[in-house]
Amino acid sequence: MTEVIKQPALHVAIFGTFDVENYGDLLFPVIAEAELTRRLGTVNLHRFSYNAKSPPEWPYTVTSLTELPTLAEQLDGALIGGGFIVRFDKVVAHGYLPPTPYIHHPTGYWLSPALIAQQHGIPVIWNAPGMHCNDIPEWSAPLLKMVLENSQCVRVRDELSRDSLRELSPTTDIQALPDTAFGLPNLIDEHHPSKAFTELRKTFGLDRPYIVIQPIHVVEPFLQLFEKHPQALSGCRLVVLPIGPVLGDHHMVVSTRIPNTLTLPFWPDPLLLAEILCHAQAVIGHSYHLSISALVFGVPVFSTADLSIGKYTALAKMGQMHALVQAQELTEQWFTSRLGKTEPSAAIEATKVELATYWDQVVDIIVQGKTSAHHALNRFWQHLPALLENEGHAPLLPTEQSVPTVDYLNIELNARQRQIFMLTEQIARLRNSNSFKVTAPLRALRRAFRKLRGK
Repeated sequence: MTEVIKQPALHVAIFGTFDVENYGDLLFPVIAEAELTRRLGTVNLHRFSYNAKSPPEWPYTVTSLTELPTLAEQLDGALIGGGFIVRFDKVVAHGYLPPTPYIHHPTGYWLSPALIAQQHGIPVIWNAPGMHCNDIPEWSAPLLKMVLENSQCVRVRDELSRDSLRELSPTTDIQALPDTAFGLPNLIDEHHPSKAFTELRKTFGLDRPYIVIQPIHVVEPFLQLFEKHPQALSGCRLVVLPIGPVLGDHHMVVSTRIPNTLTLPFWPDPLLLAEILCHAQAVIGHSYHLSISALVFGVPVFSTADLSIGKYTALAKMGQMHALVQAQELTEQWFTSRLGKTEPSAAIEATKVELATYWDQVVDIIVQGKTSAHHALNRFWQHLPALLENEGHAPLLPTEQSVPTVDYLNIELNARQRQIFMLTEQIARLRNSNSFKVTAPLRALRRAFRKLRGK
């Protein structure tokens, strides 16, 4: 067991998109707080995102980045990420924008906070964020390079992200680190279910084997399999569990096609959602953190993602990770032969060792206190006018983004599909309401008058 360092409670900030309904994003502060508390005792963790959130509507308190300039000097450490946040494209999620135009989007929740932290001498730790195959625009290169070179620890979650950043800053020690979600077994004891999960299992009948499916359009091949061969689910209940509602997940993608599925009447908080995945016989979906949360507990994953591209390359060799096969190969036997929990792979166990070492290093950095990074910032501000005049580049113009990316199209498609499903549910509720039934004669009378008027 890691020895707890007894000292006054430290104030640590973590930056990311913790204000959206996306399972993976909501996990990072929970994991960071648990790991830091295990080593430091009481820690005051400040979660910064665009928008302020608070319980009971949200799992925890989130502070708006509009407050950061006045709160920064109180901080003892800054964690950047994780998640897919080292990015410069504008479509992070449908309609997701900063609360004020003076915060740049999307660097306002990762790059700007690092700059502010370094200006105050606060140690900056890159908490295994990722880039996922996106480019670094020329206008941002000087800022990002300086942040990298003055960070105390730069860890990213896959080798492609590491290689991209190393090209920008070859002298910086940038290493690939498993996503911190691989540390979930430190927070969830699968042999001693939580009270919340025990009650959930009793209330919704999860005391028999079940399979979790993410309701997103890319699971279509599996829906076709279950429609043609319902016996593929024999003995297992199909639980429809949105992983990223903000990205378009909606239960009707599945529930309108497959009978007798279970959809919870609420969206679980991050740890309860993780515990649901922990006890499944298999999970089906596209989400990166859906996959990790299953793999760390030996649950097989049927992934619709391309495991040879971007962030998913980090999962390809983790065992129990089954990539979507060609349509003719997706058979009942192929699916059922891979069901059932096993022991996590050796590669999974190795990630736990790496993460334990990482969190020990994070604690050592924070305990050492303030840095002299602000000196480098001061020199940079001196140089900035010349940089802008001679080498600077303007931000991307709208015309330069005229060709939409695949990610953009997927986000928009999922958002529109979710809106359609939500409207369908509203119409169904309206038609089943007492007021709709009571006013039915009046509507019939109105239609009769219209016919008479037409004649």
